[in-house]
Amino acid sequence: MKFLRKTMKRRGKVEVSVTDNQRSYGAAMKVIGNANRQEAVRWLNNRAENSHQPFRRRERAMLRFRPM
Repeated sequence: MKFLRKTMKRRGKVEVSVTDNQRSYGAAMKVIGNANRQEAVRWLNNRAENSHQPFRRRERAMLRFRPM
């Protein structure tokens, strides 16, 4: 929540927050005051999830590397 508060303070209120369907996100958005701007639609989250794929690929490669 600290991250969301800092981001909203710097950038201003967002039009829409795209999250997945975890119940805790709804509670956090109510505390921050952004509950009516949250979208938890199934396919909208794919863009955020897929942007992490190159990083995850590198991370998996590093997990296989073991120094002797």
